[in-house]
Amino acid sequence: MKTDPVELTLFLAQSVVDQPSLVRASRRGPTVIVRVGPGEEGRLIGRQGRVIQAIRTLVRAASDPRERVNVDLDAPRKP
Repeated sequence: MKTDPVELTLFLAQSVVDQPSLVRASRRGPTVIVRVGPGEEGRLIGRQGRVIQAIRTLVRAASDPRERVNVDLDAPRKP
């Protein structure tokens, strides 16, 4: 069974944040980019990056083994 990495990432990210309607996920090559609402980056990252690392592990495990998928957070850059 093949799972779409974008859909799985979107589902997992929406489960973690307080405002799931603001979560967006898109694909750029082998990378799935996740964007969350303002101020919710910390909830997605988790303590010492544990939440985002768990999401990466789940997405990689559920995707096609021949395909290397990475998950990154698209956080706004500070000036």
